Amino acid sequence: MKNRSKKINYLIGIFALLIFWPAFHSITSGNDFDIFIRAAYHLNEGKELYTQPFVNGLYYYYSPIFTWFLQPFTPLKEYVISDQGQFKGITYALALVKVFWSVLGMFLTWRIIRIVASVFKFQSTRNEFLFWLISMILCYRWFFMNLWYGQLTIFILWGILESHFGSVFKGVFKWFPIALGINIKILPLVFLGKWTLEKNVKAIIQVMFWFGILVLVPFIFYPWDYISDQTIKWFSAINPLKKNHVITVGEGGFIDVGAMVVKFFTDYKIPTEPMACVKVLSHDAIFWITQFLRLLVMAITAWQWYTWSSRRTSLISNPQSNETHVEFVKVSLFTLIIPLIFPHQRDYSLTLALPSLVFVIYNWIQFPQEQSKLFLALFLVPLTMMGCVVFFELFSLETRYWIIGSRIQGLGGLIYFFVFNAWLFRKLTLLTGSKSLASN
Repeated sequence: MKNRSKKINYLIGIFALLIFWPAFHSITSGNDFDIFIRAAYHLNEGKELYTQPFVNGLYYYYSPIFTWFLQPFTPLKEYVISDQGQFKGITYALALVKVFWSVLGMFLTWRIIRIVASVFKFQSTRNEFLFWLISMILCYRWFFMNLWYGQLTIFILWGILESHFGSVFKGVFKWFPIALGINIKILPLVFLGKWTLEKNVKAIIQVMFWFGILVLVPFIFYPWDYISDQTIKWFSAINPLKKNHVITVGEGGFIDVGAMVVKFFTDYKIPTEPMACVKVLSHDAIFWITQFLRLLVMAITAWQWYTWSSRRTSLISNPQSNETHVEFVKVSLFTLIIPLIFPHQRDYSLTLALPSLVFVIYNWIQFPQEQSKLFLALFLVPLTMMGCVVFFELFSLETRYWIIGSRIQGLGGLIYFFVFNAWLFRKLTLLTGSKSLASN
């Protein structure tokens, strides 16, 4: 991006100002770091991390090492910034950790932009400007939500993209960012499926090595028995086979397929949410529908990965594609399914659809003659439902509660998954077909 035009520089400057707003807001508002810093206090004091709620009945679910990373802030827990005004009752420990995470979130957003810029090359400055303009408009709300609520999804997305396409971590450290993401928030574990399909033993070994190192770090600083107990409880808390993870009955605000099935096939009343029950089904039926949808999503992803892998030679020899683009497609396939198949996912998790969306935008800008108006309409529907086209935060609180409670964003994510895969298969057919025609 060194030779970008002034227009693109201005665009990036405006985007930077727009993401500063939610990042600053998160410092003085309640978010998950109110839980994280209290869990860090407990680690420092040798107390339980996983068996009791910290704030508003909410539990800590991340790894012991994440609380260890927050230890530099804990000495300031007794010092309150102010007894009145915007910072009333907020400790310096909480405020500083939120400042740190906001700054880190903005930096990682910049790194994501840099990585995307390194993947895609453009035929003209105009095309490059349009790509960044459309991408920033459609993806802004995802960054907004994560920074506004102090979430970890930007960090997870950065770890995935940095390990696969970044230039900062090399050699034995190449897979460290994604291993760190798995250790803190397990979601990137889905990439074990990708590496298994590719028979990428090196990636699996390196990720497991760094994962093990990160698990062991707290044992150096705290009593062995205490950390062993907390680590076991952490593994138990995130066990995907636990009942509360396999079927999320009676929980609100989530957008994954499990939460959608529960919403549409039970008549549980959730405060602030409208009733959206189509038909009341038994828990067993809900369980099997949920597992079927998860397996369907994973099966389509594996099939799509296979079709792109089996035609790799034709793809990388096509002037419209290259090896990096093929790998970017494969990575986008696996990031896209995370918000759908993992339980307890909220709207900010849809940020993981970003790689797939920027790939679509790039192709639409670079090769408009190949694009179908039908797919444009098909994409606009789920993008609108996910809040990419319309900024939901401009709506009234009641309207937003209805959108969240009706699982509109989750439905949008699921529809987007099917549309993207259909478009991707058409793209593959055009690329390999044009190659074979050229050879004739």
